[in-house]
Amino acid sequence: MSETVTIKKLLSKSNLGGVLHEIVGSMDTQISILDLGGNLLWGDGAETPAGQYPVSLQGETIGWVVGSEKAGTVAKLLAHLAAKELDKKTLAAEVLDKYREITLLYNISEKIIASLDLKEVAQLVLEEARKFVKATSGAVLLIRDGNSVGENIFSFGEEWEADTNSEQTWYGWEGIVSTVVSTGKGEIVNDVTADPRVGTEGVWFQSLLCVPLKTREVVVGAIALGSSKPVTYMAEQLKLSSTLASQAASAIDALVHENKLRESRREALLFRLASQIRLSLDLKTILATAVTEIRTLLGLDRCLFMWDRSPTMDSNPNHRFQPRGLMPHYPYWEVVQEAKHPSLPRARQWYAVPALGSLSAQMRQLEIVRIDNVEDAKERVMRQFVLSLKCRSLLVIPIQTRGGEIGAVACGCTGVRVWSADEVELLQAVGTQLAIAINQAELYQQSCQATATAKARSQELQQALLDLQKTEAQLVQSEKMSSLGMLVAGVAHEINNPLGFISSNLVHTASYIQDLIQVVDAYQQEYPQASAEIEKLIEETELEFLKEDLPQMLSSMQMGADRIRQIVLTLRVFSRTDGTEMKPANLHEGIDSTLVLLQDRLKSRTDRPSIQVIKQYGAIPQIDCYAGQLNQVFMNLIANGIDAIEEAIDKSLPVMAGRVPTIIISTQISADGQFVSIRIADNGPGMSEEVRRKLFDPFFTTKPPGKGTGLGLSISYQIITEKHSGTLDCISTPGRGAEFIIQLPVRSQLAMNSPAENKITPRSIHELPLLRPQNQ
Repeated sequence: MSETVTIKKLLSKSNLGGVLHEIVGSMDTQISILDLGGNLLWGDGAETPAGQYPVSLQGETIGWVVGSEKAGTVAKLLAHLAAKELDKKTLAAEVLDKYREITLLYNISEKIIASLDLKEVAQLVLEEARKFVKATSGAVLLIRDGNSVGENIFSFGEEWEADTNSEQTWYGWEGIVSTVVSTGKGEIVNDVTADPRVGTEGVWFQSLLCVPLKTREVVVGAIALGSSKPVTYMAEQLKLSSTLASQAASAIDALVHENKLRESRREALLFRLASQIRLSLDLKTILATAVTEIRTLLGLDRCLFMWDRSPTMDSNPNHRFQPRGLMPHYPYWEVVQEAKHPSLPRARQWYAVPALGSLSAQMRQLEIVRIDNVEDAKERVMRQFVLSLKCRSLLVIPIQTRGGEIGAVACGCTGVRVWSADEVELLQAVGTQLAIAINQAELYQQSCQATATAKARSQELQQALLDLQKTEAQLVQSEKMSSLGMLVAGVAHEINNPLGFISSNLVHTASYIQDLIQVVDAYQQEYPQASAEIEKLIEETELEFLKEDLPQMLSSMQMGADRIRQIVLTLRVFSRTDGTEMKPANLHEGIDSTLVLLQDRLKSRTDRPSIQVIKQYGAIPQIDCYAGQLNQVFMNLIANGIDAIEEAIDKSLPVMAGRVPTIIISTQISADGQFVSIRIADNGPGMSEEVRRKLFDPFFTTKPPGKGTGLGLSISYQIITEKHSGTLDCISTPGRGAEFIIQLPVRSQLAMNSPAENKITPRSIHELPLLRPQNQ
C-alpha cells in the first residue's frame, strides 16, 4: 500500500502545503519532512535537538517528520491524511471494478437474449472476453463423454484454426483446460512452458487463462484464452472472465439441448418429406414437393430435378419419356421441376449431354457428384455448366427407377459450401424415397391401405413436431429469462454492499470537510493579515468557491447514491424469482419496475419525441400470482407498444403525423371485487384483423428478421391463460393504435370456473381516447 500512497504524493496536494505552514507557524518551531531515503521534501532541513517521528500507513513507515516533540503531532496528522487518501483510492478502485462488471453483464445479457444460435453465442462470448483479455487465440469448448473429449464450437487464432468444429482429446497444454473442467475453478497460467501438466510435444501458448462454463453447479465446458507471447494475466481479468462464463453457461447449455432437439426435428422432417412424396400418384406433384422440401430443409439457393433423355432409353417401348413437340432429338437432360431463390433466373428446360461435360457420365453411372467450389474444378465444360446455374457449389444425387430410368436431384448454392457427410446421406435417403414414390404409381392398388396409414401417421407427426417446436422454443426462452432474472437479482444484491460503504462514508466525509472549513475560517479570523504567499495561494485555489462548492458536491454525490439504491430496488422487484406456489403481489409495483427498465427507450431521440406514459391506476388489491412471470408479460406488451410507435415514426407513416407518442396503462377491479384488469394501449399504427387473429400464435411476428422471434406474445398468452387462469385479448384497428386487456382472478382458487358475469369483458370497458377516431 505504501507504493500507492507516498509521502511525496501526499505533500503534492495543493492545499496541504499552506495548511502545514499555518500549523508549524502556530507551533513556533521548525520541522522537516523526509522520505524513506532521507531526502528533504518539506521544511528548511535545519537540525534540531529533537528526534525523528515516523509517518505510518497500515503498519509501514512512508516518511519522517524531524523536529521537536511538537513534530510528532504533525507526523500523526500526515499519517491520518495518508490513511484517508488510501481509503479514497481503494473506494474508487472498487467502484470502477463493479462498474466494469455491471457493464459487461449488461452487454452480454442483451446480446445473448437476442440470439438463438449456439455458434453465435460462443462468438459473442469470445468477442466480449477479448475486450479485457489480451489474447491471440481462444475457444469455447463443450465437454462430451465425461471430461475426456471436448468439442470446439467457436474459436479464433491460428492455434485453433485446424480444430474448429471438431472433437479432440485433452492433451499437452490442454491438461490445464481439463483441470479447470474437472475442478470447476478458473486458472491463470502466465508461463505455460513451466506448468507440469503441459507435455513436451509442442506448446502453442506462452500464457493461458481458462474459466469453466457452469450451469446449476454442473460444468458443461470451458472458455480458454491464450497468447503466443508471454502475457501477465491478472486476477481481475479472471474474475471478469468467470462472470462472463457464468452468464453464458446457461444460454449455451440450453442451446446445446436445442440443437439435439433440432436434430430430431431434422429426422422428423425427412420422414415428413418421404411421406409427402410417397402419398401422391402424380409424378409432377411428387417431384415439385421433393425439390421444394429439399431446398427448404438444407437452406439451398437452387434445387432441381432432371431426367436423362438419351436415344438409347427413348428407343425402349416401355420408356414413358418420348420426345415431344419442339424437344430436341439429340441426347439431353430435361429439367422438369425446380425450386429456387426469387432473385435467381430459371434454369433452362434442357441441356445437351456435351454441355454437362463429365457430369453427365457420372450421373448415368449413378455416382454422387460433390463440388464444394466450382473454381477448383479442373474440367472447363462442367465448370461453365455449374456457373450457368449461378452456383459455385453443387451436390448431385442420381436415382434409378425400377423401370431403369435415370434422374438426378441437383442442389446448388451461390456461394462456396462444404457439403457434409450428413447432408449427402440425407439426400441419398431422399433419393431412395423419391424412386420408391415414382414406382408406387404402378403399385397403387396394393398400397392404398399402407398409404392411408402413412398419411395418418404423417399428420400425427406434423402435430407432434409443431408441439415440439413450441415447447422447445418456450423452454429455451424461459431458461434465458430465468437465468437473467437470477443474475440481475444477484448483481443488485452485490451492488448494495459497496453502495452502503459509499453512503456511510459520504456522511463522515461531509462532517470532516465541514470541520476543515471551520479550521480554515478560524485561522482566517485569528490571522486576518496573511502573508503574500498565502494570499496568493488562497487566490489560486479559489478558497471561498471551494468552501461553497464542496458541500454541494457532496450533496450531489448523496443524491447519486440514493438514485443507485432506487435502481437496485427496481431491479430486485422486476427480477423476483417465482416459487412453486402463487404469492400475493402488488401489480402496480411490477408495472412501475418495468417502466423504469424501459425508461431509456421512452426518452426522446433525435428522430422522435419522448413517448409519454399515462398511468391510470385504480384501487386494486394484491392478487395471487407469479409476479416474475407477470413482469415478463408487462415487459413484452409495453415493449411491443414502443416498437410499434418507433416503427411507424421511422417509416414516416401518415398515421403518426401530429400525434404525440403515448402509452396508457390503466387498472381496475370488477364490480364484485373478484377480478382485476390491466389495459395497455398505444397510439401507434394499429394492425389489421388478419394480424390480430395470429397475434398469439407461436413464431408469428411482423418484425424484420433478426428483430423478433415471434415468442413474446405467445409466451405472454400462455402465462396469463395457463399459469394464471386469466384472459389476454387485443383490440386494434389500423390507424387507431392497439390495446391489450389482461384479466386476472384476485385469488388463485377462483380460476376460470367462476361465473362469466363476474369477469370484465372487453366489450364492457369503454374505448380509451387513444383508440377513438381522430375527429372525436
